Amino acid sequence: MLRLNLKKEPYWMQLPASVRVKVRPLTTAVMSAAQSQVIRQIIALREACKTDLTLPDVDDEQTRLALSESLLIKALGRGAIIEWEGVMLPDSDALAPISDQTVNDLMDIWFMAQEFWKQYTNSLSLLDAEGNGSGLAPSGISAAGQDTAESATTKGSPALEGNAAPSPESLALTA
Repeated sequence: MLRLNLKKEPYWMQLPASVRVKVRPLTTAVMSAAQSQVIRQIIALREACKTDLTLPDVDDEQTRLALSESLLIKALGRGAIIEWEGVMLPDSDALAPISDQTVNDLMDIWFMAQEFWKQYTNSLSLLDAEGNGSGLAPSGISAAGQDTAESATTKGSPALEGNAAPSPESLALTA
């Protein structure tokens, strides 16, 4: 069972250091747009690495995974944050305007990024936890619910035992 009770309207999230952000609800469109941005950025970095050796090596799996996570959090922030409180301009008491750069700067603060991710994706975690116990198996190939089938006994395969092919009569359906 799954309740379709995702937030439909923007809402406020409390982040560390007295920062509050008002975000759009996390939808497939928001997540897909963020993932698409990350893919484009990684591809561009891979090309740029050919001429600029100071850039991170995105061909290294650990580096690519870490960078992808960071880029995804920033992209989600840029796509979701529509208002904020407590985010000030450097050397000023003025509220920072919301822009791609200021959102990136906020998400460059590690504990802000982690808390934003945790809270913003929490609604999806709750949906997963609410499921009926048929979540994905760790291998990702099948449902991992409780095994309710009895153990089946196995018979040797006639093909493996070298038996002759079945006759057409043994394959005929009976009416």
